[in-house]
Amino acid sequence: MKFKPKCGVVTLLLVPILVLGLTGCGSQAVESNSGSSGKSAAVQKVGTNGQLISIQSDNVRAAGYDEASMVMTVQFDNGALYEYYGVPADLWTSFMAAQPHPWSQVGYPRLVQGGIPYKRIG
Repeated sequence: MKFKPKCGVVTLLLVPILVLGLTGCGSQAVESNSGSSGKSAAVQKVGTNGQLISIQSDNVRAAGYDEASMVMTVQFDNGALYEYYGVPADLWTSFMAAQPHPWSQVGYPRLVQGGIPYKRIG
């Protein structure tokens, strides 16, 4: 009698090879993800390090946010410059996302009416 390999035998031989190959890919993906999470943390930094950037708005010319000190700076079209202290990063993010009406939709309600301390600096 001759021995003829059946499909099941070939499958039994190929499955461990495929599993090992996929396991290797999986561990690379995990390493890749853990490596990119360190990079994404740096990319996810919020704000402008205090530098003013141009804003699309009816009455705000420029704004900036320093995440480390939690200070947000707003320059209005009339030239008035204000600093707001203790501003959470999510408020800055909301402010930027609210263009072209960041002041009326976010700034005034959350900064001024929210009682965030501020000072006119210019």
